[in-house]
Amino acid sequence: MLLDRRRVRFWQRIVFGAMAVLMALWLVSIPIGRWVGCGSSEQAVNTLDDEIATLRQRITASPGDLALRLELAESLRRRAGQAVQDAQEREDYLRASAEAYEAYIKRLAKTKGTKAELKEAERLQIAALEDLVVVYRTLNDFDNVKRVFGLLTDLRPNNASYFYDMGRTAISAGDTNTALLAFGRYLELEPDSEEAAQIKDWIAANTSGGANP
Repeated sequence: MLLDRRRVRFWQRIVFGAMAVLMALWLVSIPIGRWVGCGSSEQAVNTLDDEIATLRQRITASPGDLALRLELAESLRRRAGQAVQDAQEREDYLRASAEAYEAYIKRLAKTKGTKAELKEAERLQIAALEDLVVVYRTLNDFDNVKRVFGLLTDLRPNNASYFYDMGRTAISAGDTNTALLAFGRYLELEPDSEEAAQIKDWIAANTSGGANP
């Protein structure tokens, strides 16, 4: 019996010792993992900052390169996503991204060429405008969102969803008149939509002397 107890104690010491080693390794791995993750994050930020600086230099040298301008706008938008811990820094990068998109879109609008080239330029312009809407919405800049939807509806006057979103944005911006016009056009395009009844009620409530002068 004594021998059996000694054997039990011997194996207990081995098992407990192994558990202690595993626990120590687990505890050590936590700060190491965090340190590695932090380093990777900082490296990603530095890489993107270098990329943005290079793009700006290349655009200065070749201001007519549309691909570079679009890449800069997208890179600045990604950089804003990395600045989640600093609200002001995030806003600054979003504003810079919006400016880059605006410059890209203005140059696209001046495209000259064949019918196919003009059609492609318009397609790229619409895609960039839709991205710009997202940037301004993230900034809660409803006036600029409304303005961009105005550009989109000019390019696609039969796109009902643009008019619907423009109306909702105008409400957020406190612009009842623009909302009325946008919703009116939406109802012309989609008179039987699921939202039609609710929009008609809103229009009725805001055309009985309550609309902005």
